[in-house]
Amino acid sequence: MANRRLEYERERQTVIAARKGDTQAFGRLYDAYYATLVWLAYAILLDRNLAEDAAQQAFVKACEKLGSLQQVNRFGPWLSRICRNEAYQLLRDRQRRESCATVAPEPDIVVETRDTEEDLDQVKAAVDGLPEMYREIVVLHYYQRLDYRKIASVLGVAGHTVRGRLFRARRMIKKTLQKNGYAGGQQP
Repeated sequence: MANRRLEYERERQTVIAARKGDTQAFGRLYDAYYATLVWLAYAILLDRNLAEDAAQQAFVKACEKLGSLQQVNRFGPWLSRICRNEAYQLLRDRQRRESCATVAPEPDIVVETRDTEEDLDQVKAAVDGLPEMYREIVVLHYYQRLDYRKIASVLGVAGHTVRGRLFRARRMIKKTLQKNGYAGGQQP
């Protein structure tokens, strides 16, 4: 508990320093949040390159608007909201550019497993088919490997909300996989 308070206070001081123009402090915030924002944007866009663009653009906007942040202890959720907005804008832009053809996403995800490529494709399709609020939690927990507390901090929700959404997401994934005849890596 004391370590958590110390961590929150350190981040708070870093945000305050960044608001005063300390570029090194802003760099520390960038280092702490960049990968998480990429995965958060990926949960919306389902495209790694666009997700990186959204995360970078979110930091540009955050740098420009850091002075407008009312509660420095809410930096993570504030930054996440900016990133989501950027991801939605990129999604709208992409949808406008695309005609009738749908482009299949090609994520840059390394998965260590003995499952076949077909199994991975089925699981990925089930995750991609989740409603966004569940997909965000799954992506941040399993792809970014964040614990419930960090996810709650980043998304600005309670820890029990993260647990509940993750539980429901797992059930939805299981249901989708069963419906599609997923064999779970078992050989016929």
